Amino acid sequence: MVIVVAASLAAANAVAGGAADKVTGDFMQGNCWGCAPGDELGFVAHRLISAHEATGKHPQKGFLLSWRDDGSWWEMDFGDPAETCVHVHADGHVRMGGLVSDGQNQFGDPAPQIGRYFGVLLVDEGEPAYFVDHGVVYRFSTDYWSADAREQFFHWCDTGDLPEGDDLLPGAAEWPNVVIQGNLQVHNSPQDGD
Repeated sequence: MVIVVAASLAAANAVAGGAADKVTGDFMQGNCWGCAPGDELGFVAHRLISAHEATGKHPQKGFLLSWRDDGSWWEMDFGDPAETCVHVHADGHVRMGGLVSDGQNQFGDPAPQIGRYFGVLLVDEGEPAYFVDHGVVYRFSTDYWSADAREQFFHWCDTGDLPEGDDLLPGAAEWPNVVIQGNLQVHNSPQDGD
């Protein structure tokens, strides 16, 4: 009887602990607008993601690591909620990103992304991921450590609304992409109400 009760408590805690929305993935993506298999892709990159949205007493945590075959890479640390955001806002949909904290270019110099704010919209459309899972990367500005870019990023992460017209900052850009290898998983807990 004691073993059954202990196992039941452990299972209940596992379910309660699983209430956090999260994003995981180890995949390759290529930039394209409405492309199909066989189309030419731009800027092919590898992505490794493990990110958890804040919930209850549990803080936001995780990382996003991106690298290319030429040796360039950059990273975001989701353990810094003052500069990053993870927001799973619907089944299979996440807005995340923030300040790039580390990286290097193909020559070993600091990556040009360090100190800039990027939003990463990802959509997990199911299995298989190949040309099904997709997303968009938004650069809010080419300015470094910009308070305005930070404000626009957090507004977008919370609401999904992007700046337009005169509100666009210098260097604002977007790049749609599609998963071409590996898999992306966006886990939306039914217990958190979104």
